[in-house]
Amino acid sequence: MRFWVLFVKIGLIGFGSIGKTLAANLCEELAWVADSDLSAKERMAAAGVKCAFYSEVPASCDGADLVVEAASQEAVPSLLPCLEHCDVMVMSVGALADENLLLQLKEAAEKYGRKIYLPSGAIGGLDALSAVASTAKEVVLETTKSPAALGRNDTVRAVIYEGNAAEACRLYPKNVNVSATLALAGIGFDKTWVRVVSDPSALYNSHRIFVKSDAGRMLFEFENLPSKENAKTSALAAMAALARIRKIKETLQIG
Repeated sequence: MRFWVLFVKIGLIGFGSIGKTLAANLCEELAWVADSDLSAKERMAAAGVKCAFYSEVPASCDGADLVVEAASQEAVPSLLPCLEHCDVMVMSVGALADENLLLQLKEAAEKYGRKIYLPSGAIGGLDALSAVASTAKEVVLETTKSPAALGRNDTVRAVIYEGNAAEACRLYPKNVNVSATLALAGIGFDKTWVRVVSDPSALYNSHRIFVKSDAGRMLFEFENLPSKENAKTSALAAMAALARIRKIKETLQIG
């Protein structure tokens, strides 16, 4: 599916499984890719991606109107100087569990009149959660993945983590970015409860979300197929980013 956007130029940080999918769909809108792994340049050529390549974010963002981080939590701080020149999108939302980094990004965006976009990633229901956030009493996320996706070799189903979203993001930076998105849309990192389950029989990356508020109770459940190139992330994550990019300048805004 081709995703049309209205930006003149888009810069992309990271050419892993998500970055490759984004690049394939952005086509002529893609101005450049930045990746510290120099082999990414060869992988871009093999994938037929034709744009400038940098080992780090170029000065002044090389004219990009939007810079999309699709690399890792460690790459998110590199968006700070970008905000002087353009809007940014964060895929590794778990990095924003760092209150200082989140504050710095927000202050820079306000200073330069920019936007910070956080796509919904591997889940949905964020509009409903945001609507009830002020009266929410409880937000619980249970994420279930295969042991391989979690870097483990469990032979039986096991709860490998139970605690708040802040600690979940620290311990599982490549697996529970959805918990950070939930925390930011809802009641915060310390109050959002996360359970991570390793299940050898899991065919999907599953996310089950329970919300209790003055408006009632909500239950969301997602069974996502893993990305073909990276079992740690859901195929939906890249699709959600593409949809968010497309939506930014649409006249009709839903949700």
